[in-house]
Amino acid sequence: MKLVVAVLMAGLLGGCTLSGPQLRADDDYRVMPPPGTRIELHRPLSVPGGHTRVFLQRGEVVSKQGFDRYRPSCNFEIRTLAEQPRQILPEDFLVSRAQRETAEVVFHRAAPLMLAGLNFVGMDDGLPMVVHSVHLWISSDRQPDVMRLTCRGAFGDPPNADPPSIAQMKQALGSYASLKSPSD
Repeated sequence: MKLVVAVLMAGLLGGCTLSGPQLRADDDYRVMPPPGTRIELHRPLSVPGGHTRVFLQRGEVVSKQGFDRYRPSCNFEIRTLAEQPRQILPEDFLVSRAQRETAEVVFHRAAPLMLAGLNFVGMDDGLPMVVHSVHLWISSDRQPDVMRLTCRGAFGDPPNADPPSIAQMKQALGSYASLKSPSD
């Protein structure tokens, strides 16, 4: 009897092991770049006048109105609003803090249920649309006005929206910037 129980337990425990390809840390949306990560900006970025952010998606600069909210994106942010365009120049920025944020983007209200001429509002209010972001607070002695890099995942219904993975952040930044872990 003990042998049968031991064989069954071994089979059950063996079924708990992971099989198939392992998920790399860069592909895991639960992993954030830790403090000490360096962001190497390789090319200058122009922050438009009247704005404090410049957006990147699929390795290209895009306007705030032009980026696809259903795909990962990133933006560099400066502290000071000015009417004239400003440049963020190439250099290494040090990540001092990483922070997650979830924001409700759109609330879809279902059409009211009409029955016998009566309006049953609130029967199905729908789900909020959310976006999960990662704020990387960055610093530089030469460019103290540069405040952070924010990367966001695709927005969607709460069960389907994930924060961006490091691989998705890298894809959004393209050749403009690289993420270097503290061990690199």
